[in-house]
Amino acid sequence: MDRALLPALAFAAAAAAFPAAAILVRADRDDEEYRELATRYPAAVGLDAAGGSGALIAPRWVLTTAQRATALREAKAALRVDGATHEIQEIFVHPGWKPGGESDIALLFLRSPVTGREPAPIYRMADEAGQAARIVGRGATGRIGEKPARSDGRPRAAINTVDRVGPLTLGVRLKGPEDASDLQGALAPDDAGSPAFFEAGGRIFVAGIASRTEDANGDGIAGSVGDWESYTRISAFAGWIDDVMSKAAVAEAARETAPPRR
Repeated sequence: MDRALLPALAFAAAAAAFPAAAILVRADRDDEEYRELATRYPAAVGLDAAGGSGALIAPRWVLTTAQRATALREAKAALRVDGATHEIQEIFVHPGWKPGGESDIALLFLRSPVTGREPAPIYRMADEAGQAARIVGRGATGRIGEKPARSDGRPRAAINTVDRVGPLTLGVRLKGPEDASDLQGALAPDDAGSPAFFEAGGRIFVAGIASRTEDANGDGIAGSVGDWESYTRISAFAGWIDDVMSKAAVAEAARETAPPRR
């Protein structure tokens, strides 16, 4: 890790944190542009009953945060995607996660595959710094620097830059209009799990999962200029993801081939 990032990471750990959320848009941009951009990323799915979002990384696998997966487990909820109900067969929360911790990642294993949407593979390279991330959220929206005004459940996507890379997290700093992308967006409360996608070689990859917003400027509003957004760094957990999916497939195959009990 770049030593120059250590002061920023230490400050981020000390800053007040809020749950991550849906997209707040630039005041000088049309909201329709953000909604149109979101249509390019069908792997972003809503978690409905538990709130929040996730990323479809295989027809039966959804990647989200540990905090959202825990809420789903407690509610014994199913997912609804494009009007179809998908019962959750099993929930895998990263064993290193604790509330407020960095290993904020979980996998949802569905009993039936999601059809009509193309999953996005996970990003495995360690070159995230400086890359453009397309963040897709849904629900509460409004303008950057203001409290969310409404929730319409419609997905929106924004283009932000990865400004810092930690061992387990990616950080995005919200910038003023002169330094930001034309479609910069901010996360607002109550939609953790929003995926951050990278585009490389004509393909779309899941590189991050929104975890929280750090109120770096101390104004009490999550999602204003100067704040930092923290994303679980998917490349750091690629081995765990592979291991969980592989073991689940083996266990399911063993159940299907096991002789019936007498």
